[in-house]
Amino acid sequence: MVVAALIATIVFAAAFPVPGGYDQNNGIPIFDQKPIFVVFVVADAMSLFLSSASILTFLSILTSHFAVRNFVESLPRKLMLSLLTLFLSIATMVITFSIS
Repeated sequence: MVVAALIATIVFAAAFPVPGGYDQNNGIPIFDQKPIFVVFVVADAMSLFLSSASILTFLSILTSHFAVRNFVESLPRKLMLSLLTLFLSIATMVITFSIS
């Protein structure tokens, strides 16, 4: 959960200083019309969303009931979902920082 929170913080902060900077006259990013800029924005947004989803699913594991049925069915499913979203957020974060 700590790793997911760190990823969410980093990709949120990476959204503001866009690659190439801003045009001084109108404030629009310089690479606004380039396809690589769209990939940057989409990967950054996906990483933020997936890391937030990972945090929420890890929190749902912490707040769940500790019954026998939960240990067999619900908790492993939640754990796999949270780890999947965490790894996907790491992958999209790598794409984001590879572009910038």
